This record gives sequence, structure tokens and C-alpha cells, in this order.
Amino acid sequence: MNILLIIGLVLFIGTVFWLHYIFITNTISEEKREEPAKEPIYDNALDRCRKLYDQGLHAELQRYAQRELAKNYGDIELRRILAQSLMESGNEQMAIMHYEALLNINSYDIETQQILAKYYSENGPKSKAIDHYEQILMYDSGNIEAVEALAKLYDEIQDYEKSIEMYQMILEAEVDEARIIELKYTLADLYLKINDNEKSFQMYEEIHKADEDNLEVLILLADLAYKNKYWQDCLKYYKKIISIVGDDFEILEKIAQIQVTLENWPEAIEAYNKIISLEDSSSINYLYHQNELCNAMLKNGQYREAISLLKDLLTQNPKETSFAFTLAQAYTLVGEFQIGVNIYNKLLGELPSEQSEIIIKYISNLICAWAQDLFKKGEYNQAFDKFFEALKYDEENDEVYWQLGKCNYYIKSFQDSIAHFKRAIAIKPQESMYYFGLGCAYDEMGSTKNAKIAFYDAVNINPMNTQARIAYAISLTKELEYAQSIEQFNAVLKYIPDNADTLYNLALAYELVGDTERAIKFYKKALDVEPEHKEAKHNLELILGEPYNPSETIEYVEDAPIIEAQELNSENEKNNENSETITQNTTQEEESSIFNAEPAIEEKTEET
Repeated sequence: MNILLIIGLVLFIGTVFWLHYIFITNTISEEKREEPAKEPIYDNALDRCRKLYDQGLHAELQRYAQRELAKNYGDIELRRILAQSLMESGNEQMAIMHYEALLNINSYDIETQQILAKYYSENGPKSKAIDHYEQILMYDSGNIEAVEALAKLYDEIQDYEKSIEMYQMILEAEVDEARIIELKYTLADLYLKINDNEKSFQMYEEIHKADEDNLEVLILLADLAYKNKYWQDCLKYYKKIISIVGDDFEILEKIAQIQVTLENWPEAIEAYNKIISLEDSSSINYLYHQNELCNAMLKNGQYREAISLLKDLLTQNPKETSFAFTLAQAYTLVGEFQIGVNIYNKLLGELPSEQSEIIIKYISNLICAWAQDLFKKGEYNQAFDKFFEALKYDEENDEVYWQLGKCNYYIKSFQDSIAHFKRAIAIKPQESMYYFGLGCAYDEMGSTKNAKIAFYDAVNINPMNTQARIAYAISLTKELEYAQSIEQFNAVLKYIPDNADTLYNLALAYELVGDTERAIKFYKKALDVEPEHKEAKHNLELILGEPYNPSETIEYVEDAPIIEAQELNSENEKNNENSETITQNTTQEEESSIFNAEPAIEEKTEET
């Protein structure tokens, strides 16, 4: 009994101690859990964010930084590190928002401008990238990286003019030779994009100087020269290409065409002979090149050789009508017009009706050339018969009426001349020379007003028709319209500055309006060009009151604005008698030189 009591007492005491231990232990644990962890000590928020950034704890950094920025919006460095963290963690849009906020705080922040410019360059919009790079250049004009980035961006948005401007800036600052060549290639390509073939050509020429055997550049230069019609340069580069790669058929064709354009007929003949020697006779262009060779021979005066070759070619290729056309032209050039007509008439029976109409026009032109040849020889009756025969083939042939007008003019049948010129104009109203011829005929008839109108129309259609402009100026002088006459003579001198007769007429017009100083100036200029110009010397000496010594120093006055016509009324009346005598003489001289009576057979046959 006592033993059991003792055991029970011991168990009770042990239980009490165990429960007390458990309680104490739990209490201590809870106290430890409730006690806050001690944070590291930081100098400021920025320092803490930098440490979090270094540790790669972006989420914690971003939460903390955003809380701090809510307290201090203008903390630039804290916002910058937050933007960097957002960018690295993939939240680019939020990062860009903070970078833009940085610029709102400090627009001079070049580093942020560069970050935003690069981002928009890669992701768009390009316009924002351009804006930022332009801002960078405003604060740092020597920033070549920004200039180059802008050059590429302008190219991408197809603003090639500005892209060129940027690349030119880079080129001026570049010293590395390889890089300079690269930039010139880029600029040459950009000039092509804006259709400035001339500057592109100049840029490639600079590249060529650094590497004269660069075949790619030579080809580009030759093609650009061809586009720009720099024929001599084109020939030079094509010949250089051939010296490197050997005879190239397409290049030889272009060389031949250029020689024809330049009217270098021996060189054209040589080029076509070379092409034919390389070409298979079954080639589609073989006969064409043979015909072009014959044409070049005709232009070079090798008429009989061309006729012989054309006869052989027609024998071998009787259905090749181009040879027949050229052969007819060849016979025309040697004066055997009837043979030419016979060749064309033979073709009429062999070709379809639509082509026959073309042949009829050719026959009309050929007979017109025949008539011109007869007129030139003084066989007037036969010439007019042939002109009217030409019209039987093609009654709408304006060239025949033009030639009829000229021929009637020179036999002084002015009424018929006027009728024929008018008919030519009715058929082809945009031909300046037809109006000029009409004006000359009216002038010979004494109808100055009608002549003036015709000359005006001729100049209006073709302002570069200096013959018509001179005649128009003279007609204005006759009509006492001196101010307009002076204006027209000055316009002529823009095209032919060393024409003694025009200088003389201009001086005369100035003399008639009382502008003695300018009259002297232009009389002297006329004598500079043609020292034996009697009229200019005579009039000048009358003004000077003494013999003219050309060895004296000539001081020219500057041209004054053209005098208005209404200012000249009083002078017109005063000089009326003078003008009628002097300008009448000069008019006849001018017309004899500007209205050529010689029929141009070669011109006509070239058209046929």
C-alpha cells in the first residue's frame, strides 16, 4: 500500500514538471516568432535599391522604389534605377513610362534620350526615335552615333533628302578610308533613290578613283552615264569594262548606239562590224544590225558600198523590208530618185494594207526630196511638178507644203508661198518654223502686222527658235514697239551671245529710244565680235562724232530694266523716219541669212 502511494506520488510530481517544461518552451517559441527580424541598416532609399538591384531582387526593388517615389516624385536617380530594373525584368512599357517621366523632369538628360531613341528605333514608332535623336543633336551636335542613327532612320522612313544630309555629315567627319568608301556607296544609292543620277554618278566616280579596276563600280558608272546621257563618259567606262571582261555583246550594242547618237559614223561602223562578227546569222537581231551598219555607212558618205551591201542582203533575205527602205534612201542620196520610188512601189504590192499606208508616205517624202533637188538645180517647173506628184501620194504631207512655201518664197511668188505655209500649219500647228516661214512671206509682202503675229506664234511655240525671235524683234522695231524689241533682242543674246547682227540691232533699238550710252555699248560689242561690221562702225562713229579706235579701253554700262513702251511715245515720233530707213535695210540682211533657200535633201531622206 505504501509502495503504491510512493509510486503514485512520484508519477504526479513528474507529470507536473513535464507540463511546466512544455509550457515554458512554447512561450519562448512564441516570443521568438513575434519578435521582428532586424533589417540591415541603409544610408538611404537609393542605396537600398542599388543593393537589391545588385542582388537581382527586382520584384522587391520595384515595390520599394514605387513606394518611395510616391513620397518623392522628383528623385531622378531612384526613378532611373527603377526603370533599369523594369527593363531588365521584361516590363518594357512600364520602364519607358519612367524614362519619359525622367525627361519631363530634366529634358537635358542625354543618357535617357539615348535609351528612348534606341528603344523606339527598334520597336517604333520611328518618328519618336527621330525626335529623341534630334534632341540629342541639339545638345550635342558632334554626336556621330546620333547622326548615324538618324541617317538610317530617315532612310527607313524614305526621307532620303534628310538621310543624305546626315550621311554627308558623317562623311565629313570620317577619317578611315574603308569607312569613307562605304559611306560613299550608301550616298550614291540614296541619290539614285531621289533620281539625282548626276550626284550618284559623281559619288561613284569618287569611289572609282580609289579602285579603278572595280568591275561593279565600272558597270554602275557606265549605266549611270548612259541614263544621264554622258556619252563620252559612257564610252570610256564601257571600253574599260570590255578591257577587263572581253567583248560583251550587250555592251558593244550600247557602244554602237552611242556612236550613232554622237554621229561618230566611222566608230559606229566599226562597232556594228564587231557585233556582226560575234553574232550568229540565225540570231533574231542579226539582220537588224546589218541594216544599222548600212545606215551608218550612208551617214558616213559610203553610198555605193552601202548600196552594194544592201543588194546582197536583199538577195539573201528578199522578205526583209527594212533593207528595201534603206536601199531606197541610199539611191535618194546619190540622186537616183526614180530607183528609190520603184523600190517603194514594189513594196506596195507585197505588204498588207496597213503597212502600205506607211510606204505611201515614204514615197511622198522621197518625191519631195527629188523636187528639192530639182529646185536646187534651177529646174523650177520640174520641181513643182514633183512637189504636186508627192501630194498625190499623200495630200496631208506637211513637209511638202513647207518646201513648196519656201520655193515659192524664193521665186517671189509670195501669195502662193503664204497659202502653202498656211496649209502646212493647218496640218501641223505646233511646228514653229512653219510660222516663221509665213512671217517671212508676209514681211516681203509689206504686211508687217501679219508678219509680227506669225513671228510671235513661232516664238511662242518654240522660245529657242532664235531665227524667229530675231525676225519678231525686227518687226517690233518696224512697228515702233521699241521696248518689246529690246526685250526680244536681249533674249536672243541669251542663246547666241556673240551674234554681231543681233548686237547691232539691239544697239540700233537703244539709239532709237535715245539711250545713247547703251547704244554705244552694244555697237562696240558688235565690233568686238565682227570688227568689219560696217553698219555698226558707221553708227557708232556718228554717235561719238569721231573715228572709232577699237584699241581704247571699253567700259560697258550695266543693263537697265527694259523701258516700258508707254515711256517711249515721244521718242517714237522723233525717230520714226530714222527707223523706217535703217531697220528696213537690216531686215533684208537678217532674212537673207536666217531663211535659207537651200533645199535640204539629207534632212528629208533622214526622215524617210
